[in-house]
Amino acid sequence: MGRLASAAAGAVLAAACLAQASGCGTWRRPGEEERTRLALELADALRQEALAIPDEEPRQRLVTGLGQLRDVLIGPVEAKPLESGDAGPVLPEPEGGIVPVPPWVTMLAPKSLVIGFFTQSRDFDGRPGDDGIEVRLQPIDRFGDPTKAVGSYRIEVFAYQYKTLRKRGRRLGHWFVSVLDAESNQKYYDPIDRSYVFPLLWAGALGSGLMVIVQATYYPPGGFEEKLIAQRVIKIGAE
Repeated sequence: MGRLASAAAGAVLAAACLAQASGCGTWRRPGEEERTRLALELADALRQEALAIPDEEPRQRLVTGLGQLRDVLIGPVEAKPLESGDAGPVLPEPEGGIVPVPPWVTMLAPKSLVIGFFTQSRDFDGRPGDDGIEVRLQPIDRFGDPTKAVGSYRIEVFAYQYKTLRKRGRRLGHWFVSVLDAESNQKYYDPIDRSYVFPLLWAGALGSGLMVIVQATYYPPGGFEEKLIAQRVIKIGAE
């Protein structure tokens, strides 16, 4: 936690310096926009330090809390197709972590996540070439059966790297989808396949035949249980 305290002290000092007027060093009260910017910089600095904490439980609590603080400062961020490239959009950390819950709540709660076999790139606009990907996610309960899972889903697509131990290469797509009410469950859930189906658009075209890694992360609502992660390798343009 020493790194986190050091980052906090440094960020606070930077905020104080930025809030001073130029020239003679006279103090001035920063405006609302500047205060928000300084608070965002502080939250981002603390979050980067929190990610380096080795213990899973305090790391998850701090990262989640700082993400929620950032979300409060900038307002809600809508999910949208991602710009291609390494950076990707800045998205809020969904809720997650571990808190005590009644046994009847966890009995049918998801314990693992599977990316369905029929996850594939798709042509959504009827023009030549696939312009998106249809991701099928199947939460699995403690009995090994498919179950519904209210919460938030983060989906990422990475280039597949050959001839290296690190198979996950450059990030090509990044989406964040919330399934927190009856309407969104009806919209995304396929009762025949017993999985959530997310049609997601590319920001730019991807070449046919490209091998990619699809990674999905499930964040349960309200801090119940831990997040779940699954991966699957697919080929763009494969039938």
